[in-house]
Amino acid sequence: MKRASFLFCFVLIASAGPVQSAPLDQKSKAPDWGRATQAEKDAWIAAFKFKQADVKKADVAACLDKHAGKPLFETNDLSGVTEMCGTIAALP
Repeated sequence: MKRASFLFCFVLIASAGPVQSAPLDQKSKAPDWGRATQAEKDAWIAAFKFKQADVKKADVAACLDKHAGKPLFETNDLSGVTEMCGTIAALP
């Protein structure tokens, strides 16, 4: 019986696999940033239309890493938080 229970738990855990997140898009919320792969993050930053021409995209990504998962931003659109980080990154 112990062996059957162990086998059942093992199969259940193994079949669950990693949770896949949807690609980042205009419908994404700030917490989605933390669940995205590095490739998805890079694609989001590369495609985002920043108001500042000389924004340092690495600084924006670091800002998103720091702020996107905070409870203050959990219901905010990712695009809004990205714009905020772009403004911060453009500061002298």
